Amino acid sequence: MTIDTQALIEQRPHLKEPLELYAKWQRFHREIGDLLPQVRTAISPLDAKGYPQESAGAVFRLFSSIFDLPGEDFEPVCQALENGAIDFMRFPLDEFPDFPSVPCSDEELTSILFLLSRPYFIALREAYPLDGQLWENGRCPLCSARSSLTSILEGPSRRLHCSFCGTSGPYRFIGCPNCETVDAEKLNTIMSEDEPGYRVATCDACHSYVKVLEGPALKAMSLDLADMASLPLDIIAQEKGYSRMAPNPISLRKMA
Repeated sequence: MTIDTQALIEQRPHLKEPLELYAKWQRFHREIGDLLPQVRTAISPLDAKGYPQESAGAVFRLFSSIFDLPGEDFEPVCQALENGAIDFMRFPLDEFPDFPSVPCSDEELTSILFLLSRPYFIALREAYPLDGQLWENGRCPLCSARSSLTSILEGPSRRLHCSFCGTSGPYRFIGCPNCETVDAEKLNTIMSEDEPGYRVATCDACHSYVKVLEGPALKAMSLDLADMASLPLDIIAQEKGYSRMAPNPISLRKMA
């Protein structure tokens, strides 16, 4: 039986807060479909930028309602969306716009923009599926993001997964997908008896890591939930000095 968000909260009550935030994003993703019935035919990876301008205001108001944002404080963001002044395709490259008048930190604004844009990237993948295409330089072939997770399949073979659009594809079995080193002395593994089915692949060349899913973990839940369920491994890796290069499903890279 596939595990859903509520079941995972019951299984792992210590993750209740981040999983409840993810549940809000799931609601946003469901309800945005009523505002963008034409989204699959309205976007192209060649001229992709953001939500259709005529719908952008309604999308942001829905987002603000679900995430309890004071709409008047974030009006500059809404106006920029309506004017087509925000380019979502820069986000996977870690290029986010500044809004000095918005009352939140840069990190909080980045989180808001990631969560807001993610249904767009998922729609882009549905319109232009590139699953199975090689991840050159360790980047998503559709949106150019770094990988959020890797999975090990029979063969053995390795696939990288994107937390922006959800695209997945093969990458060489040995090597860091972030800096591409294949120096075995720089590549290590962190495992925890408390997290069966998960491990962390670390790189001492660039001091980054990616989480690895195997076996039952791949079948029991979605990749989003698997990433959320294994948050304790992020904390362990980061306490050892390694950095996550791509956000998780609720935009986190640095774990408290």
